[in-house]
Amino acid sequence: MKISFLYSKNKEKEKLLDMYDKYEWFVDNNFPINLPKFYPRLYQKHKSNKKLFNKDLGANFDKSYDRGDYSLKIEKVRSGWQKIEKKFFNIINNLNLKIADKYLCYISLYGPEGQFNYPNIIDLRIKNNKDIKNANETIAHELIHLLIYNKTKKLKLNYRQTEGVVDLFFTETELRTIFPNYKLQNIGIHNKKLVSELIEIIK
Repeated sequence: MKISFLYSKNKEKEKLLDMYDKYEWFVDNNFPINLPKFYPRLYQKHKSNKKLFNKDLGANFDKSYDRGDYSLKIEKVRSGWQKIEKKFFNIINNLNLKIADKYLCYISLYGPEGQFNYPNIIDLRIKNNKDIKNANETIAHELIHLLIYNKTKKLKLNYRQTEGVVDLFFTETELRTIFPNYKLQNIGIHNKKLVSELIEIIK
């Protein structure tokens, strides 16, 4: 498989600490994220002291961490992705997108549904059954972000334009045969001309 699925207690802590700087933005924009029950309380307690927040975060997280839960969920996600991986990358290859030798997908119970870190890292939330059901779509979405990252920078696309372009890969290319029920995001600007320009740059 081109994707290695991993989980890490330390990385999970790092992710929760990273959310500290973005927490108010997520709240103000009503952005859908999952966080431990203790997180809002700790944030309010240490709103102006990240160092103390980190100390309390570690102690609280250690009490709630369940390695078995991660192991069980990662196997479900790996099994699901394995069923579509070959077809997915065949389609990507036909679009002349440059595919990395390996991608790392870190499993998390927290944060937004999916995130990416260029050039080859994906963060995937699998808090509940809905997350697991949507895992293939989320992984594919974040992979598209990674695959077109440099191209969107070259076109100077903003966040909403980029999300719109990623969406259209699922409806305007053969990816629709894998994800026939993909729903366009409300936040995205869906401009088919941008997709055409981007694919032209790739060629």
